[in-house]
Amino acid sequence: MLTLQYLEYSPQLAQLDENIVVDRIRLAYERLPFSHLLIGWCLPPGLLERCRVEADRLGVRFLRWHPLLTGDGVFQPRLDWQVSGATGQVVNGFEGRPEFTFVCPNHPAVQQALSLRLEGLIRQGLYSGYFLDRVRFPSPTDDPIGDLGCFCEHCQRKAAGFGIDLGHVQTLISERTRQENGRITIVQVLLGANDGFADEVLNIALQPFLEFRRRSVSDFVASLAGMLKTAQMEIGLDCFSPSLTIMVGQSLESLSEHVDWIKLMTYAHTFAPAGLPFELLRLLDYLVTTSRLTSAEALKLMSTSLDLPLPSTRESLVKDGLSPDALVSEVRRGVEACKLPVLAGVELVDLDGDSQSRQPQIKADLEALRGAGTAGLALSWDLLHIPLDWLSLVKLVYGEV
Repeated sequence: MLTLQYLEYSPQLAQLDENIVVDRIRLAYERLPFSHLLIGWCLPPGLLERCRVEADRLGVRFLRWHPLLTGDGVFQPRLDWQVSGATGQVVNGFEGRPEFTFVCPNHPAVQQALSLRLEGLIRQGLYSGYFLDRVRFPSPTDDPIGDLGCFCEHCQRKAAGFGIDLGHVQTLISERTRQENGRITIVQVLLGANDGFADEVLNIALQPFLEFRRRSVSDFVASLAGMLKTAQMEIGLDCFSPSLTIMVGQSLESLSEHVDWIKLMTYAHTFAPAGLPFELLRLLDYLVTTSRLTSAEALKLMSTSLDLPLPSTRESLVKDGLSPDALVSEVRRGVEACKLPVLAGVELVDLDGDSQSRQPQIKADLEALRGAGTAGLALSWDLLHIPLDWLSLVKLVYGEV
């Protein structure tokens, strides 16, 4: 199984030459036959139809790449629907962008609006399935207290049904993180540490809350998956790298009960949301600025919490990202957690500031991933920005998946 994402929304899509856009699908397929084309959202109707026709001609599955709990150009994240952080403030989207501004999966109005949104898309009859992205809470790595959610009235009501008092959790977070040990502990907990917490009281209080978040996301996916399956739609999920799923409320094991396959965003060299270096660097900087830990000490603490080899210096993490060994360890965790086919996400884009993919690094990562036990690869994250020669490199190293 080999998926390829194409045409992530941007204002520039309307200016693209349709012939060049469609021809790129053919050229990519000639270099590396792929099984699924995951087409972006909010495309001009004429361009979308031409891409669908080309996918049909090639015998490729045509799935909608759909950001679920964020804006998608039609669905807009209203302020009163947004996730509420531990400080009571709404969690702002990355760079203020609607497609990274998250709404609460427990809000009844959100549930109704997104159900109607998917129903309308299904009726169009354009897609053979849906690749659901942004199925999570926002990442709290920039501010592990203010961005940790959700504590809205709807979450409080649902949590109370499980015997969890979110107001008490909020108060405890506020009180315990006034001290350095509390701030260190919140990072340890978000990274899935099993022991050695600087503040055991805070750890104990956070665990039911984090489990509630995972259940909230899984319940939401389950409610929509039933509708998609009734319509005989294939369902794929875009999930965080396994070591980072706790902090965004994803349970790979639970989510895998409701869909057909899962892609792991195991981006070892990406400096954009969901990229391992991006998320880990933000936590590293938080630790260094709010505790007496040095950068090296903070990296060691994070490596221990993750049970994952990390570079020993900040400079190395920025320059080299994560090693092939760390990448394989991450993917194997995902394969073990899921009850269905798992795809390893491999970033192939070459974008200044976002991804530092290079051919030697891609080759080393692909060679390592051959033994990770996946059902295939998810080439990420947009064919529009993937050098076509790099697709030939995938075929050379990995073969036809």
